[in-house]
Amino acid sequence: MDETAKARAFERLVRENQAALYRLAYRLTGNRDDAEDLLTEALTEAWSDFDRFRHDDGFVRWVATIMTHTFLDWKRRASRAEVVSLDNPSPDGDADDEGAWELPDTADDPETIAMRRQFWRAVQKALEELPPEFKAVVVLVDMEGLSYEEAAQALRCPIGTVRSRLHRARTMLRERLKDWL
Repeated sequence: MDETAKARAFERLVRENQAALYRLAYRLTGNRDDAEDLLTEALTEAWSDFDRFRHDDGFVRWVATIMTHTFLDWKRRASRAEVVSLDNPSPDGDADDEGAWELPDTADDPETIAMRRQFWRAVQKALEELPPEFKAVVVLVDMEGLSYEEAAQALRCPIGTVRSRLHRARTMLRERLKDWL
């Protein structure tokens, strides 16, 4: 495939799948800026390896694997040197993303609306508190709908590890959300 055809094919795949890829990036990072950075870095790596992409694997799954590894690498590096953002005074992360995890409003009852918002903020906070390896498996399996086998491939670990991390992550989430369940 010549470079022009390769570029067009890649651009088409990105355009068709951009929303799903951004959603995954946001779920992993928890804020818009980091999600955009993660998506950019994953797509840059995907472009450089595009010759090795097997179309039967599915573009989203392939980029999700790259993105998950990039996210875990970021977390490993960040754990070595914690940085506090002076640009964002919000104590819990990204104030601009306050409504990003909310469900669409289908109720007219203000109390129901308020409770739903509080619940999704609690879920987001609980996810942010999980260790990166546990957060990644919850996002891939429970939120993105990957099978255990697909998550194992994306994380490059045995299926048993995926199952145990998922079990432990769900237990941690249940504990953190016990007041809501």
